[in-house]
Amino acid sequence: MFEKSIAGTLWYWWRQSAVFAILRAVYHWFRNAWQYSLVRRMLVHVSRIQQKYEASLFARILNAVLGGISGALGRFFRWFARINSGSVNEKVFRGLFSGSFIFRFEALFGVFIAVMFLFPHDYWNNSYALAAAVGFLALYLCVCGAKGKKPLSPAKLGLPMMLFAFVCFGSLAFSYDFHDSVRILLLLLAAFLLCYIAAASVSDRKSLMTVLGFIYFAVLLTACYAVVQRFLGVKVSGSFTDLQANRGVPGRVFSTMDNPNNYAEFLVMMTPLAAVWAVKVRAKLHTLPLSPFFCCGLALPMLAMVMTYSRSGWISVALAFAIMFYYGDKRWIPLLLLACVLAIPFLPNSVVVRLTSMVSGEDSSSKFRVYIWQGIFLLLLDHGLTGIGLGPGSFAVVYKNYARSKATIGVPHSHMLWSEMMVETGVLGLIFSLWMFLGILRRSAIGASRSAPGVRRLALCACLGALIGISVTFLVEYVWFYPRDMFAFFIVCGLAIGLLNAPESAFSEEPEPLAVR
Repeated sequence: MFEKSIAGTLWYWWRQSAVFAILRAVYHWFRNAWQYSLVRRMLVHVSRIQQKYEASLFARILNAVLGGISGALGRFFRWFARINSGSVNEKVFRGLFSGSFIFRFEALFGVFIAVMFLFPHDYWNNSYALAAAVGFLALYLCVCGAKGKKPLSPAKLGLPMMLFAFVCFGSLAFSYDFHDSVRILLLLLAAFLLCYIAAASVSDRKSLMTVLGFIYFAVLLTACYAVVQRFLGVKVSGSFTDLQANRGVPGRVFSTMDNPNNYAEFLVMMTPLAAVWAVKVRAKLHTLPLSPFFCCGLALPMLAMVMTYSRSGWISVALAFAIMFYYGDKRWIPLLLLACVLAIPFLPNSVVVRLTSMVSGEDSSSKFRVYIWQGIFLLLLDHGLTGIGLGPGSFAVVYKNYARSKATIGVPHSHMLWSEMMVETGVLGLIFSLWMFLGILRRSAIGASRSAPGVRRLALCACLGALIGISVTFLVEYVWFYPRDMFAFFIVCGLAIGLLNAPESAFSEEPEPLAVR
């Protein structure tokens, strides 16, 4: 019927017209130009530099060291099992490495992630993370030795991350506060180790769902704590909000973190991963599937995000889920946009005030950042090549000589991650940190678009969305200044790397260990 209608006739003549032919030729030219362009090859090809790095002498030495330690531990375990054959010690040993939930490596790592973010800020010590990272590395090598498997090659983390680590170490030579720079270097070491451990912990669907399950409950419980804070009352702080430009905005919740912005950054990076677990979990209570209830539970972290009143956090989390839906299932994007439009009339006045303060030009925090960046520009003219060393100690010594106003003299950082990288580690630090970040984004995007539908693809979409979302906050905040957010960032990077290196066949659909029967 369509062909015989007026519309069908018009469509036929349009397809036969010269204009359509010209447009089609132009389209095909651009499509072929993009298909064979250098830019596309750079974006989608397998990195030859990475391949050469993985085959290099340095990478082989690293593999040999880890493999040697793991092999020695394996021989020790076999000797221990042989001399204790039939004893209680042998039963305990076999229980430790047999794969029971309590002693599974990924389960213990998931517990650590949850505990790290559930710890209230006043009781948390960043040395716990360093000790745990070293302990988990040792445990991972023990597990590999006991099971007779090779440890994950550190080269899989990528050449840029290794180069960035070397630059961070080399920046000690230019530090204006050596002891504080060593302290920050140790925290970065913990972050790199957590990245490696996260990559090693997600080798199949079972291990992935275990880690994501603990992330889900960490996100959910911190959100519950944030909601309780709102009901108990949070004091309005002038250090977090311009009280003049944000009249009517209540105190901003911060849950277990140091301040609302830190908590919002945590939610941006971890909520997409929590969503993957909620969607893919097969837990049942008798015959009732629990996944819909877990999905509804995600409303709590979204409510907590609103109550942080973090404008960059709102933009970042919206972008994170938009990217996740784009690569996961584009059909959700129109519904997401429609939901956002329909929600506008129901937004509290405090949220509207907070949003309009971004464009009104009256918010002092925006002006404050501009003053800081003016001083940073002058600082980089003198120290941009080598940097001034890691940490707020060096920053405090140097920046006061470049501050453009008295109010900015005591700031602890530059309020932008990429400018801070150049300030602390020089131009090489900026190049390698950007290369590291963009490389992980590129590989995650390729993996998310090429993977078969399933939990692996959805998890890669979540990692990609989380990293792109937090990149918005990178432009206005030094996210790594708060170590637990830095650890969260590197854990997400590690999960993405682990998913990309694990075989896709290992993520076939099957019930996961957290199912409640």
